[in-house]
Amino acid sequence: MSDPATITDFTIAPGVRETASEDGAVLLDVEQGVCFSLNPVGLKIWELLKKRCSLDQIADALGRQFSVSRSQLLSDATEFVEALEAKRLIHRPGHSVPKRSWFSRMLPARKERLSAR
Repeated sequence: MSDPATITDFTIAPGVRETASEDGAVLLDVEQGVCFSLNPVGLKIWELLKKRCSLDQIADALGRQFSVSRSQLLSDATEFVEALEAKRLIHRPGHSVPKRSWFSRMLPARKERLSAR
């Protein structure tokens, strides 16, 4: 991430669906064919991301709920957002990630054959 304090340029991947409860949420990425679970804090961050809040704003919101240092909240929120990006649940414009369908992940990886011709 180039500037971790400003993440308003992130968008939720179009194939992501969510179901929320008091226990957190389940995210389903229909394009990847995988589910992810979020605890209540992860759900709070997810909701703030959907509102296009920056990491600073997310840390401030979490600081109002939890007695944790702001630097720790900022660090944890940054780590969480980076994990969402790595799992392709959110993305930055201009940073395209090649799509892999759930079916292609079921197939064994192709190995390049080396030939000594």
